[in-house]
Amino acid sequence: FKGGSGGPGYSATWYPTRPVNGSSDDFARIRQQLNVGAPIWKDGDDLGLLTANVRHSLFFTDYILPDSNRPFPKELWNLDFGVLGLHRFRNDWVAGLMTSVGSASDQPFHSFEEVNVSVLGFLRVPARNERDAWLFALIYSSAGNLNFPIPGLAYVWDYSDQLHVTIGVPFSLMWRPTCHLTIDLSYIPLTNVNARATYRIVKNFYFFAGYEYLSESYFLAERASEHDRFMGFEQRLISGLRWDPFRYVTFEVNSGYSFDRSFGEGTNQWGDLHDRLEIAAGVFLGVSLKARF
Repeated sequence: FKGGSGGPGYSATWYPTRPVNGSSDDFARIRQQLNVGAPIWKDGDDLGLLTANVRHSLFFTDYILPDSNRPFPKELWNLDFGVLGLHRFRNDWVAGLMTSVGSASDQPFHSFEEVNVSVLGFLRVPARNERDAWLFALIYSSAGNLNFPIPGLAYVWDYSDQLHVTIGVPFSLMWRPTCHLTIDLSYIPLTNVNARATYRIVKNFYFFAGYEYLSESYFLAERASEHDRFMGFEQRLISGLRWDPFRYVTFEVNSGYSFDRSFGEGTNQWGDLHDRLEIAAGVFLGVSLKARF
């Protein structure tokens, strides 16, 4: 979907030491993410792609989770390996299916209970004007913040090269009001929100600023209930500089202010979470190198 944050590349973010609210303990974090993909088959508009994604977080804290009396995990991993297939029918309908298997845990693949299976299927049906389209989707991840499939329905309004909107779920907007300014918004259920304004300073150099609401979910090894997920939530204001040294390569340095950071364990994000902790707001620094198409 347009407006997403995926794609091949590497990123790293450092969160300096901040206190845990209501505790004498401190909390710091380094988060890294690597996404890669390789085509395995192509025939006209049809495409098969192998993907691999690795997210790793290293935590620096002595905090003891209050309900289970377990130490907060020193590391959290999300390893994901999948296959993406795209097919265009003769009537210009486009179908896509992505399936993946991995493990999101403090001890990946410790047992079958830490294995995560994800499925994303979508169908793009052209509208009568042959420019816009209807988008039907179904998203499921066994390690997601919700323990049931999430349906999607949206109308893709491709007004011009300066305005592209996906209205519904998922939602995205790309608006270029001037040749120097671009505004991007996106929402993917349930709590992943991105809003960014990018201004071109000179050729290949950009300044950006925005807001992000991020969530993550894991299966801790040896947890009390196999249905529990260890979830994290974060809101942040971000700004930085982007350099496009080549046509399909982007390098970015960023910094910002992270707030409303919390972790907790439960069956889904709408339930009462136990082992909950909140981290005081603070700054962060990040870098990324990505391919864009």
